[in-house]
Parts: sequence; C-alpha cells; structure tokens
Amino acid sequence: MRLHSLSLSAFGPFAGTETVDVDDVARDGLFLLWGPTGAGKTTLLDAVVFALYGTVPGARGEEKRLRSDHAGAATRTEVSLELTLAGERLLVVRRPEQTRPKKRGVGETTEQAKLLVQRWDGGTWEPVSTRIDEGSEYLRERLGLSAEQFCQVVLLPQGDFARFLRAEPEDRARLLRTLFDVGRFARAEDWLAAERRAAEETLRADRHRISTLLHRVAQIADVDVPEELAPELVGAHPGTTVGSWVNAVRGRAAARQTRAAAEAEAAAAAGTRLDAELADARAVAARHDRRARAREELARLAEREEQLTPLRARADAGRRAEGLRDVLDAAARSARDAGTAATALASARTAWAAVSDGRDADLLLARELRDDAATARALVPEAERADGLVRELARLERDVEALTARCDEGARAAQAWPGRVAEAQQRLDEALAAAAQLPGLTAADGAARTALAAANAAERVAADLDTARAVADAARVAWLEAREELVELRAARLDGMAAELATGLVPGADCPVCGATEHPRPALPTGRAVSADDEERARAAADVAEARAAATRQAADERERELAVLRARAAELPVAELAVRAAEARAALDEVAARAGAAGDARRALAAAESGRDAAAAALAAGREELQRCTTARAAREEALRELTARLDAARGTDADLPARVHRLTTAAERCEAVVGAEAEELRARAAAGTARRTAAERAAAAGFPDLLDAAGALLRNGELPVLEQRIREHDEARAVAVAALADPELTDLPDRPDLPALQERCAALTARREEAVAALDQARRCAGALDALAGEVVAAEVELAERRAWAGQVTGLADLVTGRGANTLRMRLQSFVLAARLEQVAEVASRRLQDMSGARYTFLHSDAQGRHGARGGLGLDVFDEYTGTRRPTKTLSGGESFMASLALALGLADVVTAEAGGVQMDTLFVDEGFGTLDAQALDAVMNVLDELRRGGRTVGVISHLEELRTRIPTRLEVVAGRHGSRLAG
Repeated sequence: MRLHSLSLSAFGPFAGTETVDVDDVARDGLFLLWGPTGAGKTTLLDAVVFALYGTVPGARGEEKRLRSDHAGAATRTEVSLELTLAGERLLVVRRPEQTRPKKRGVGETTEQAKLLVQRWDGGTWEPVSTRIDEGSEYLRERLGLSAEQFCQVVLLPQGDFARFLRAEPEDRARLLRTLFDVGRFARAEDWLAAERRAAEETLRADRHRISTLLHRVAQIADVDVPEELAPELVGAHPGTTVGSWVNAVRGRAAARQTRAAAEAEAAAAAGTRLDAELADARAVAARHDRRARAREELARLAEREEQLTPLRARADAGRRAEGLRDVLDAAARSARDAGTAATALASARTAWAAVSDGRDADLLLARELRDDAATARALVPEAERADGLVRELARLERDVEALTARCDEGARAAQAWPGRVAEAQQRLDEALAAAAQLPGLTAADGAARTALAAANAAERVAADLDTARAVADAARVAWLEAREELVELRAARLDGMAAELATGLVPGADCPVCGATEHPRPALPTGRAVSADDEERARAAADVAEARAAATRQAADERERELAVLRARAAELPVAELAVRAAEARAALDEVAARAGAAGDARRALAAAESGRDAAAAALAAGREELQRCTTARAAREEALRELTARLDAARGTDADLPARVHRLTTAAERCEAVVGAEAEELRARAAAGTARRTAAERAAAAGFPDLLDAAGALLRNGELPVLEQRIREHDEARAVAVAALADPELTDLPDRPDLPALQERCAALTARREEAVAALDQARRCAGALDALAGEVVAAEVELAERRAWAGQVTGLADLVTGRGANTLRMRLQSFVLAARLEQVAEVASRRLQDMSGARYTFLHSDAQGRHGARGGLGLDVFDEYTGTRRPTKTLSGGESFMASLALALGLADVVTAEAGGVQMDTLFVDEGFGTLDAQALDAVMNVLDELRRGGRTVGVISHLEELRTRIPTRLEVVAGRHGSRLAG
C-alpha cells in the first residue's frame, strides 16, 4: 500500500479544505509531519484511517465527532484519499453522517454517510462502488488488515506500545487479540468446554437411566433396591454389578409363574364341565319359552281378524281407482287452466283500455308503438350530451374569469422582479469585492500577531538571558576553582609519591622501583598526604563542574540566539506599538470577513431573484395561453349546444322529455301485446278442458265406477294403498308363522323346566375362582417377561455408563488442559499459547532493530513464567542486558530506552502482522511521537533504523513537535494552529 495524496474538508481541527501531495512530500523516502501540540498532526492520520475504514483510531473514534467545529455550515465534511492498493490505483471519497441547513425553510436536516471508490484505468477514473458496505468490503479484501491492525502496523502509535511494553500479561493479551486472529482457538476452547458439559450431562443422564431401570425392576418384582446398587456407585468399582441381583429377582419371578399356571389349569377344567351342564339346561328352558310365545301370538291374531274386513274392501276399490289417477288429474288440471286463462284475459283487456285511446288491440298496432319508442330511445344519449355541454359551459366560464384575474396579477408581479434582481446583484458585487481584499488582510493580521507574540517572548527571553549569563559565570568560576584544586592535589601526590611507595615496602620483598630486597632508608612524607582516591574525587568534581559550566554556557548562548530571532521577527518595534497594529489588523480583517461572508447569501439571493423573475414571466405566458384556449373552447361548446337543443325539442313532441315519451310508448306496446296473447291462450285452454273430461269419463266406466265422482272418491292418498296392503300381508304372515311354530317337533313332548338360577350361581362362583387364577398367572407372566426385557437394558446401560465415564474423563482432562487447569502446569490457555508463539516471533524480529538502536546492548526475551500470585503465564516480555549479562524486566528501562524498545517492538509487530495477513506490502509508514526522550546518540541510532526502513522504496513519516527533528529531516509538512482552526503551512 502506498499513499499518493490526501484531501480533507471540515475534518477535525481543519475548518477548510487541505490537500497533501504525499508523493511530493515523501520524495526522499523520509519526511517530518511537524507542528505544535494540538495542531492536528494526528488528525491527518485519522483522515487516512477514516477514508479506508469509516472510523478513527483510539478514543477519538468513540466520540464520533469528526466534523470541525470551525467549519461553515455550507462546507461538507469529506475525506478524499488516492492510493495504490494491491496493484490498483484507487480514489476513495468518504463522508460521515452530518447535519446541514435545510434548503427550504428553517432548521437542519441529516445527510447520510457516503462512500465512493474509483479505479484508475489509465485514462479516467472508473467507478467501483457507491455503496458503503460493498466499497468497505472491496477495500478490506485488498488491505488484508482490520482497522485495529492497520492502526498498529501503519501508524505505529508509540504511546500504545510503551504501555504494551510494561503491561501485565492479561493486558498484553488484549492488544495481541486485536492484531492476531485467535478466534478459531477460542472456538476450540469453547467447543471442548461444551463437550465436557455434554459428557457430564450424558453421564448424569446415564446414571439417571440406570437408576430408573433398577427402580422399575424393583417395582415390577415388588422388592427393594440394595444400597450397594445406588446409581452413583454402579460402575465406580470393578466388582460392583447389577447382573447377579437382577438374575436372582428373575428366578423368583419364574417360580411364581409356574405355580400360577398349575392353579389356572385346574380351575379351567372344572369350569368347562359346569358350563356344559348349564348350556343344556338353558336349551330346554328356551324351548318352553318358544311354545308359550307361539300360543299367545295365535290368540292375538284371531282377535284382530274382524277389524281387517272393511280395510280389505277399501284396498280393492283404491287398487282399481289407482289406474285412473292420471286421467282424473289431467281433467282437473285442464279445468283449472281454463279458469286461469279467462281471468288473465279480463285483466289484460282492462289494462289496455286505459292507454288504447279507443283502438282495438292487434299485433300490427303493437309493432308500430315499439318502433316509435325505439326512435325516441335512440335520442336519449343526445339529451345527456346536451346536459354535459351545459355543465362544461359553466366550468369554462369560471375558468375564463379565474385565468383573466391570474393574468392581471402575473403582469403586475413580473414588473416588480427586475428591480429585485438588480438589488441582489449589487449586494453580491459588494461581497465579492470584500472577499478579494480578504487574503491580504489575513496575511497582514497573521504577520501582526506573529510580531506581537515575538516581542512579548523577546521581553521574557531577555529577562531569562541575564539570569542565564549569571549562572554561566558562576559555573565557570566553580569549574576554574575545581581545576586549581585538582592541579594542587596532583602536584602534592607527585611530591609524596616516594613516601606512598615506601608504605608498601616489606622486608625481604622486592622494591617495585629498584628490585632490592633490603630497604635501609624508606622515604617519609614531608607535606600533605594525598592518595589516589583523593585525586580521583578531585578529578570527578572538576569534570562535573566543567560539564555544568558548558551546559550553562550553552543555555545562555541559546537564549541569545532565541532573543535575536524574536527581535528580528518583531522588527525591533516596542510591544505597545505592535499591539495597536495587531488590533487594527484584526478589526480590519473582521470587518472585511463579515462582508465577504455574506457572498454566499448574496449569490443565493441573486439566483433566487433571477429564478423568480424567469418563473413569473413563464407563468404569465402560460396563463395567457390557457386563457386563449378556454375562450375558444367556450365558443365551440355554445354553438354545439344550440344545434342539439333544436333536434331534441322536435323529437320530444308533447311529452315532458324523451325518457317520458319512451316509457309511455313502451308501456302501451306491452299492454297491446298482452291482450293478443291472452285471447289466444284462453281459447286453447277451453278446448283442452273439454277433451280431458270426456277421456276421464270413458276410463271410469271401464274400471267399474258409475261416474267420475265415484272414481275420484275411491282414490287413496299417495302412499296409503301400500300401507293397507302391507298391514293385511303382515297379519296373514304372522298367523302362518304362529301355526307353523306350534307344529315344530322340538316343542312337543318337552321335559320339566330346569332350575336355571341355581346352576348360574354355581357357575358364577367357579368362574370367579378361575378368573382369579388366570389373573395371577397373567401377572406372573407379565412380571417375568418385563424382568427378562429389563435385564438386557440394565446390562447395556451398565456397559454404556462405564464407557460414558471413561469418555467424560478424557474430555474433562483435555478441556482442563486447553483452559489452563489440571495437568497444565503453566496455567496457559490454548489461545494464550498461540499468542505467546506470536509474541515470541515479534520478540525475535524486534530484537534485531533494538540491538541496532541500543548499540547491541539489549535483546528481547519471551517468558513463559507465571505472573504474580500464580496468574496465568505465557505472555511475559523481558530484555537481556549485554553489559551486565542479566535478564531484566522491561519496566526497568529508562525513558529513552523505553522509547527505543517500544519503537523496535512496534516495527517487529508490524512485520509479523503483515506476514500473518498474507505478506501485504506496506510502502507507507508513520511513527507518532516519543522522540523527546532520546539523547543525541540514541536519536542517531533511531534515525539510522528509520533510514533502513525507507530502503526499497518505502516511505516513512515521522510525527513530532521537536525542533531538533526539523534540522535532521529536511523534507517536512508543517501544521499551523490558529484561532479559527488549523491549516497546512505554505
């Protein structure tokens, strides 16, 4: 990934639009992003992250306040980033959700967030996506890093890594989880924990199952479960089984079944013999009952024979009359139809007389009436059209009046618009003239404020300079005195060197000067005794005094240089005069800025006036055209209405209107046709009635009836004849059955009736005894069968319980191992183990850069040791000090050493993360702050490492506010903070 250009508007402290040509700034591979604290240096990096991910890093992203508080209402917050990513040159433009003034009315409205991704195809920008979700996914796939990883790999925030360097293992793990994906290992831990819970739950279920089976065995066999067979003890010891107890219970149940079978067989044999005796007795009693019922039935039928004689005669007459039913019904219907036709004819003649005007009814007259009605009906739509023309004329009249008034009003309004346009144009010209003066006044205001600030600072520096010079002079005097003391001590020691050597002579030992073993006259001290330690202390004091004198002299020189620069900036003018000039420049700038700020409103007012003028002219022309059209249409409708009214008056005649004429003619035609039809129907009905009556009389005589009335009287109601015949037939059949029953040989010579109640009582007692035996046998069989079925289930459940217990032990041990318990002596979770491996890689990569920056003194070492109070281990980080040969905690490093270690750790972590992400090449890196803790030598080492980073075409941006870096890095981008927001210098 390589950045080419960045543009941001109304973003963070930047009120306007600022553009950074990264290719130009980074042409040397290393550049400085410089500015005072709070100016907005980091905001430029936030804009890069926002363009790519739609968020900003750290706590700034939690507030979700991206829009500049200094920006004007008309300026939209937007970031545009041009970069090369995965071999493609892309342009990313992103806007956050923000509010703006409504275009119409007062108040504000919310603009939704937007994202535009474009690709350079060699000639133009080709759109890739305008949807936020789609565009973000497109960028994420090519970056290969999450937002957190990008902020750690590309932006290198040193404060975070300084905390990471000194953090506890758990805190260090949180940052590593954001950079390395250990989700699959966390899911493995969760899966094993779930498997452990499932195994324990299954084990409890199996124990509950075997407990239920044992209680079912005890319940079926009506025994108690022994205490040694409790569910929690089954399978816990090798010798504890339930098979022997279940087999013993099954043996007792089988013996009980054998005894019950013998008792049931004996009871069944006795019951069979008694059932046969009872069946014979019941057969004899039934024959006695049959003979008694036959005698009673024959007597009853003899009594009913006299009642059936008249019914037999009525059924015979009805049977003969039933053959005449069709001709009798036809004669009756014909007579009724003739009467109905006569009544209808009289009614039709009465209705025709009311409208006939004395004319006779015939078909020719009816056809003439219907033709006249059809002619009038054809003109009814014309009447409706005439009504529509009347309504349309009224509407057109109203439209003409309204359009006339509107055209008059539009003409008056159009005359007023030219003056408004001219007034708006004058206001815009004034605002534009003020805007042209604004850059010069802004520059003058900035120069005046800079000069005033320099003059005030010069006064403070001048006061500090006198103090610094006095301190420097005192330090120089102290240094000269310390040097004199050192010279005196060194001379005194040289003078007493012989005596100092003599104090070390021992008889018989060699002299260190001449080698003699005899020392007849050792030298004695003649003056002040000075030892080597005294000389060394004096030399150290002189060195300290010299260093302090040099430091104070350098501080005084810096104050002098700073005072000269400030006085040059202030142009050697007094503070009071500069303050007056600054106030005048600010007042002039505010006045012109206020006039220039009205340019937007004036431009909008002019556009609105011109739009209103054009709209008024267009509305007037349209109104006049519409008035002409309505006037023409009104004249055409009036002419058509006059012609149509004349035609309708001629066709209406004496009737009130055409619908009334149609109704009158149609009614007369219908009544005329009704009279003609009724006359024909009445003649036909009379002829049919006479024919039907003669036919019925002939058929009645042939059937044996004297006349039609007797035949009609003999007719039975529908269904009555079958009922009579059925009643007679049933009586005859019942009498024949009773006679035949008495003649049956089984009912003759019967023995005496047996005593059935006594036999039934004996049989009931024996049946109860047999049922008890059968029930006992069934219960014994069911108990034995159930125990046989449960025996297999109990053994299978016991075996399965043992398997479940072994599996649960394995799963529990493995789950404890990956969660840092049990056999895991380091108490390290699986995901912590993976993070520890990543941290070990980071330590190895970071150590190479740390050795370069620390002069091969420090090396990172990864530690698996547990934390304090037995906390989980695996994420410890120490340094090895080559000077002392000892391993030290990172918390013991000094400020400058911590910065170098943090930078090395950040660079190493960036290399490992990019390798983890598939080798994504990051050609642009930023290092944020932390250089103020380094001395000159350490700063040189760090700058050498940064120089190495830019080899191979990589660009490194350093973010700092230190003045020294301005001299070390010639290419820089400066951020200037102001009262009305920040901006880029130059």
